[in-house]
Amino acid sequence: MSHKTALTEQIFTLVDMLYREGMTTVVTSPGSRSTPLALAAEIHPGIRTFIHPDERSAAFFALGLSKKDKQPVGLICTSGTAAANYTPAVAEADLSHIPLVILTADRPAELRDAGAPQAIIQNNMYQNYARYFTELPIAESGVPQGFILDNKVRRAAAFFGGTACGPVHFNIPIREPLMPDMNRVDLFHREPSRTLTRTVPDSIEALSGHILVILGETHTDLTDVKALDCDNVTVIADPRQHYRLHHSDVITNHDLIFLSLTDTQIQDLETQFDYIIRVGEPLTSKASNQFLKRTKIPQIVISEYDNIKTFPKEPVKVYTGDVQAILDQIITSGVPGSDFLTRVNEGIGDMIEKNVRHYGDEGRMMYEILNQLDDSHSIFLSSSMPIRDYERYDLKNVHRVYANRGANGIDGVVSTALGMSAGEKMTLIIGDVALYHDMNGLIMAKLEQLNINVIVFNNNGGGIFSFLPQYTHKEHFERLFGTPIDLNFRHTAALYGYPYTEVEDVEDITADLLNRDGRQIIEIRTDRTENLESHQALKNEIATKVQSID
Repeated sequence: MSHKTALTEQIFTLVDMLYREGMTTVVTSPGSRSTPLALAAEIHPGIRTFIHPDERSAAFFALGLSKKDKQPVGLICTSGTAAANYTPAVAEADLSHIPLVILTADRPAELRDAGAPQAIIQNNMYQNYARYFTELPIAESGVPQGFILDNKVRRAAAFFGGTACGPVHFNIPIREPLMPDMNRVDLFHREPSRTLTRTVPDSIEALSGHILVILGETHTDLTDVKALDCDNVTVIADPRQHYRLHHSDVITNHDLIFLSLTDTQIQDLETQFDYIIRVGEPLTSKASNQFLKRTKIPQIVISEYDNIKTFPKEPVKVYTGDVQAILDQIITSGVPGSDFLTRVNEGIGDMIEKNVRHYGDEGRMMYEILNQLDDSHSIFLSSSMPIRDYERYDLKNVHRVYANRGANGIDGVVSTALGMSAGEKMTLIIGDVALYHDMNGLIMAKLEQLNINVIVFNNNGGGIFSFLPQYTHKEHFERLFGTPIDLNFRHTAALYGYPYTEVEDVEDITADLLNRDGRQIIEIRTDRTENLESHQALKNEIATKVQSID
């Protein structure tokens, strides 16, 4: 058997077996050593490929493709630092349970640690984040590949879904010559056979009494969970939890609630609930998490995944598996409890509705965006201020919301949103520093003819730091935290081929602007100091209102 035959059989079979397990999409970055991998994915009849020239952005683009439906998405790159650029996205995938399939080409053993170009240590390079790692043997005559590959792929596929879902890594050393036999399409013969099972714990202790349910982000659709409609249940939902789209009585102003309650009101609240059930990912709201950390109400966590997130407080009990089934078993109906949180939630909404028009800050701009944006648009929110302003100023609860809140960073926000835009109408709301951080990601709209609405709040720096204690140290603040970058994104739009609009006033935010077809960048220029003062003023007005409610 020739080297070409052995290489072709190994790589084509690997890609076809991954296709069998559900990998129907692959993002490839150009490179030489990865030639057979890239070609195998490109000519496979069941795989859709995207080509991204920047590995760091490519990985987040793949993460976005996988994020909505949690389908395994492949990543192919050449050897060397190309693979290292995947690391931020692999970390996010790990913490967000996203099944990325990382296929890194590598130098063979004789070229490692010998000064050969593009040779770094790639073995287990994502060891803190990948759920499974393996290295393939060199493709050569006399080494049977079928059984070896099937065993490795099936082990990796255990992490493509279910309670252990997350990224996996195949490192693939390849000897030259690199070209496979392009006629061997007969090796692509497997049918998709991926099956997922939902697990339910054997013994679930049913709870009675008044229950506060905290819904973080879940992959599972909780819309029709009947237990959440019981009269003795009060539901709080994170912006990323789509349950809020279908239930008008859900509490979404919890961040402002827990920012505003007096100690006496908190003590009264503690007497109103017998249990707190936390479902899915931790909440975005810092104030709500602080309440959960200090309350003495017993807390139960229900997790879709084995790597349970106990933040912000260790629960008294944890259940892992099918969230719908667990909720329906753990909650028993009972008599209605206090409607205090519901009344406060409604009071805050009324207060914002009546008072937000007195302001012209980023919060007011966010309010107008959410009112003018068509309901059919999904929204991707950058970390820092956009997701917090959305949580505070969204009174409609009609848009599907996504964000990278695994690591809570600003890495790859543009690329992740663009990956998600391949399947639905997408509006990205982002700050100037985060957009600068992933500007390379914008190229995919041009290369793949993707449509996305990019709204950038440009306050010339890190606006969220103005809300933190370091803001009081003015002599160091701007240099270390404010970090003004003085960018005009008109030039960015021109570089990457996006129509551009600059917004200077609230009245410029119109339905016509926000809902245009195609791709565009809308830049909203704001002032960080004015934004801080306006946010604090409205927050204080709301606190006064909340503290007057019995």
